[in-house]
Amino acid sequence: MTLRIKDVTIPVMESTPESSLPDRVAEMLGIAKDQILRLSIMKRSLDARRKSRIVFHYMVNVDLQDEQRILSLNQSIATEVAPMSTADPIEGVSNNIRMRHRPIIIGSGPAGTYAALTLSLAGVNSLIIDRGEAVEQRLRDTNQLRSQGILNPESNYCFGEGGAGTFSDGKLTCGRNHPLIRHVFDRWVEFGAPEEIQWDAKPHIGTDNLMRIAINMRRHLEQSGTQFVFGRRFVDFKDGGTSARYLVKLDSGEEIPTDHLILAVGHSARDTYQMLLDKGVAIVPKPFAVGARIEHPQEQIDKIQFGSCQVPTVAEYKLAEQVEERGIWTFCMCPGGFLLPTSAQPGKLAINGMSYHARGSGYANAAVVVNVRREDFFKGHPLDGMRFQEKIESKAFAAGGSDYHSPAQRLEDFLAGRESRGEITSTYKPGVRPARMDKLLPPFIVEALKGAVVGYNKKMRGYISDKAIIAGVESKTSAPIAMTRNDQFESVTHPGFYPTGEGAGFAGGIVSAALDGVRVARAILMTEGRE
Repeated sequence: MTLRIKDVTIPVMESTPESSLPDRVAEMLGIAKDQILRLSIMKRSLDARRKSRIVFHYMVNVDLQDEQRILSLNQSIATEVAPMSTADPIEGVSNNIRMRHRPIIIGSGPAGTYAALTLSLAGVNSLIIDRGEAVEQRLRDTNQLRSQGILNPESNYCFGEGGAGTFSDGKLTCGRNHPLIRHVFDRWVEFGAPEEIQWDAKPHIGTDNLMRIAINMRRHLEQSGTQFVFGRRFVDFKDGGTSARYLVKLDSGEEIPTDHLILAVGHSARDTYQMLLDKGVAIVPKPFAVGARIEHPQEQIDKIQFGSCQVPTVAEYKLAEQVEERGIWTFCMCPGGFLLPTSAQPGKLAINGMSYHARGSGYANAAVVVNVRREDFFKGHPLDGMRFQEKIESKAFAAGGSDYHSPAQRLEDFLAGRESRGEITSTYKPGVRPARMDKLLPPFIVEALKGAVVGYNKKMRGYISDKAIIAGVESKTSAPIAMTRNDQFESVTHPGFYPTGEGAGFAGGIVSAALDGVRVARAILMTEGRE
């Protein structure tokens, strides 16, 4: 029997709060510490509502000597629980699956990689193709963009091993109660993620860990027989006749047969969208969000959130407002982070944020985005949302000087509708240039942002300050399209073709993308090898 204690409180001032848990639990239960045989943290959250007494709240599971007697004496604070279960993604799948051709996976982000991992559990090796480069080369390409303003259209912050999420805060925003999500988290830890992602209320992995995890996953999959091909772009697919369902064509001219084509390209592969539409793949427009990044000195956010209390972590925030009928919310908040150029097409500028696990840059940034409804962009073409994004990104590129510098404006000036004078400080590289963000974005987005920021300042006094800037644009919060699929996760127009993850319109972050990859792979395995 395992007992659960839901609220163990430890002041944040303790240097190692986790090490204090056995003493605190023993005190709460009225037992000696050596009666605790095992203690597992199930959840930790930070409570900063009282600035004079900021605490961590823990939920823990404990195995004890004489558990029944201790439970009978502590029923107000302890409950009996069953062990947590983690789903087996290949439960019910035959252990003797034979496929005529390897599944081909386009894209090595979370969706594609987790699809490959799930297939490999059943002994099915796949071929992963990515237009970008492996992490080691990709890091050199992204450093060149930040230091010299030179974009490699095939290997950048959007394209390459690990997907766009490799360079992010690695924030894990989905709940962990679903057994398949626990499977996803367990595998991240297996490949190098910090163990606390399994119990921290606001877990994050960090770019430094994400790069290492991507490499570890690749090596594991290669050892089991999965093949990776980097630096090759998927340009076409056609009927394979009697020998295969499809022939997948790469930009090298090579054609590869497969009966299972998993598309996990991410939401920046705009040329792929056009190619698929030309091939007759069912694509429909969907709403998305557009806005900008707001950056503050981290100490300013810490002071707002923690007051004068010294807390052994950096503060973050999550805010939302409604302006008339528009929703405006913060997205991908990066405490202790950096601003990045996430352009994937020449002549276009989009930015995002990332943090290393330590979150030590001294600055905090977050996207503040406005919902863009179908009627805001749709003129009759499935890719009108994409074109709406591209138009804004072209204006941002020009406003920044056409060399991947970002336009930026002091937040106070943005609200007042005036130019920002003098140097603007930012973590963004290659650098920022003063520009009228209030003139760059569409008027309905500008007005919504202004109203939301005023509302945010009421919730976080000091959010509007002379040190805060607004830069951008943030135009890639999610895909502007969805590829319609059936209950078996196949395209409704192309059997055996599996639109997967964020780029296909079925995910909104690295957790949901990974989970979609697991589900797609499981659907293939269940079709091919149900016992």
